[in-house]
Amino acid sequence: MKESIDVVGGLVTPAAQDGIAAGTLAPACGRCRTERGMVSAEWAVGIIAAIAIAGVLLSVVTSGPVESAILKFILLVIKHFAVGLG
Repeated sequence: MKESIDVVGGLVTPAAQDGIAAGTLAPACGRCRTERGMVSAEWAVGIIAAIAIAGVLLSVVTSGPVESAILKFILLVIKHFAVGLG
């Protein structure tokens, strides 16, 4: 008798059947292939979002007032370290 037990989206085969070894997890309805594609799509959306955020940050940081403030801060830090060394 060939029995199969449904376990979270797969089939655990207690006895070898249809070329599947005993005790292995077989995909149900071929969902493994489509899930891999969804993972790739999610990564692509995440990468595009990260690039968009980086572009916005770059435009903000290189704007006149922000760039000037950052430069003043860096020069102030360098000045304090130079005073501490001398």
